[in-house]
Amino acid sequence: MPTDCGSMRHIHLVFNVVKLTAAPADLILGRHPTPPPPPEVIGGEEEYLVAKILDSKMFHGRLKFKIKWEGYRPEHDSWEYAVEVHAPERVADFYRKHPAAPRQIQAVTFTQIPFQQLTSIYFESKPLKGG
Repeated sequence: MPTDCGSMRHIHLVFNVVKLTAAPADLILGRHPTPPPPPEVIGGEEEYLVAKILDSKMFHGRLKFKIKWEGYRPEHDSWEYAVEVHAPERVADFYRKHPAAPRQIQAVTFTQIPFQQLTSIYFESKPLKGG
């Protein structure tokens, strides 16, 4: 038996194509999973129900939510722009649980934030130490 790794150079890193076949839809044979619900028609447009908002992020300056859809499996979770999510109660639940999560601030709200002058706090004349 050789002690060096020289014999490993004859092994090809390949595997059988059978390993690439898709897994069955349901691992328990004979059981048929329930299909996801169809979208609801609201205002003439199809809308899917939001089960839960999982996360939020800013993407190109716009707020996006990661959505768990009602009746769908986790592989169907998707990132959607906040303006396209019509579930204000789910958004409120998400921000109650995650108050530090990214959120979009409206320009009107931004102008109403009470800012303080920092000059009196940080820019007082103090002698410099060190050298």
